[in-house]
Amino acid sequence: MTGQDRKAAIAAAFGKAADRYEDHAAVQRVAAERLAERIAGLELPRRPRVLEIGCGTGFLSRALRQRIDGAEWLFTDLSPDMLDRCRAALGDPAGARFRVMDGERPGLDGPFDLICSSLAFQWFRDPAGALERWAGLLAPGGHIAFATLAADSFHEWRAAHRALGLEAGVPDYPTPQALARLWPAGGTGVVADEHLLRRHANGLEFLAELKGIGAHLPAEGHRPLPPGALRRVLRRLAPPEGVTVTHHLAYGTFRRDGDRPRGVFVTGTDTGVGKTLVSACLARAWDAVYWKPLQTGLKDEPGDTPTVTDLAGLTPDRLRPPAYALAEPLSPLAAAELEGVSIDLDTLALPDTDRPLVVEGAGGLMVPVTGDAHIIDLIARFGLPVVLVARSTLGTINHTLLSLEALRARGLPVAGVVLNGPPNPGNRAAIERFGNVRVLAEIPALPHIDATAVAEAAALIPSFDRVFQ
Repeated sequence: MTGQDRKAAIAAAFGKAADRYEDHAAVQRVAAERLAERIAGLELPRRPRVLEIGCGTGFLSRALRQRIDGAEWLFTDLSPDMLDRCRAALGDPAGARFRVMDGERPGLDGPFDLICSSLAFQWFRDPAGALERWAGLLAPGGHIAFATLAADSFHEWRAAHRALGLEAGVPDYPTPQALARLWPAGGTGVVADEHLLRRHANGLEFLAELKGIGAHLPAEGHRPLPPGALRRVLRRLAPPEGVTVTHHLAYGTFRRDGDRPRGVFVTGTDTGVGKTLVSACLARAWDAVYWKPLQTGLKDEPGDTPTVTDLAGLTPDRLRPPAYALAEPLSPLAAAELEGVSIDLDTLALPDTDRPLVVEGAGGLMVPVTGDAHIIDLIARFGLPVVLVARSTLGTINHTLLSLEALRARGLPVAGVVLNGPPNPGNRAAIERFGNVRVLAEIPALPHIDATAVAEAAALIPSFDRVFQ
């Protein structure tokens, strides 16, 4: 079967299932919601141009339209029937376009700010080439986000076939690590995964679900099993308690390189790890503008802005005052509630400046800022690469790797890690190896923290251009 014939067979199978698709697509619904949650954390422009590939009946389309306002939408699918179902499910919205298209080889002109796809990617013959073509349609700083099946999917079905000496006819889906190697040059991508277990009364019910969504075609190069062999497989998948089938879902997010970033967001693995000291060192090394948008604890100390001013020798033109200045030494949410203040994230905008910008957060990534947002959400809004500050001492590997994992799960770029405290070569090596990240600098324990000490520590910081070259 040629590639075109295979595509036609896929389109026909999904088109035939279009009317009953959503009655059988529980896994597809979950994957679309999970992917939409990840996309909601990406930094997108105010009116993003969005291309969805393989929209199906519109699970992801609907989930995204609830989360993204004012977008220009182009919904595409290989199956005209699926595309019609998506259009109807969305209510044929004004300003949205619909197009029958082979998502693996989109014949489009960009640019798009977001290209997304839920559970279509696993049908592609040339996934690396597809990603290369998608990346070529992105605007600078634009994103790709997709969900696909990964290596452990349907391993129970495979095992039943192997036990009988049969081929399962299921594709060899890639591992998350293999998917991560497919990202094209000119950007940064991450892959996260999860195992979703689906319970069925027996193997026949599992097959009926696949047929119900049009996904029952055997893998390319395989033929359907003869009826007798299929019955033998189904008997192995009919224990009294039913059968559990694994769907291994992988979520990939990629950001195309844009112009040089405006600056960095400094956050830490914990409170008190030295974010303010590192911010002062960065401001001094890069001749940068410093801004701490959320300041708490002012009843006990003057705050981080005057501290950084003194340590880095900042002139007034290199300072921006906090947007919210609160008395209690608590999270921004808790301190604001005590003072009857409501923090409005929509009022927080990066300052205009021709210099690099150093933005210092409050506490760690998951410190609450409002009732439904944390520091990590603020980072996503600003779209700045993160400098993660960590202790050099015992316990730092776990805290640092967890923080890196949280950032990458949201597709947020990481400029590097700065370690504070006595040099520890083992911890540095482990963080770089297992975190797949650069340690930008190690700032030793300083006996006195003053402008002279900060100037010496700033000399250890790579230049801004070198960090982002």
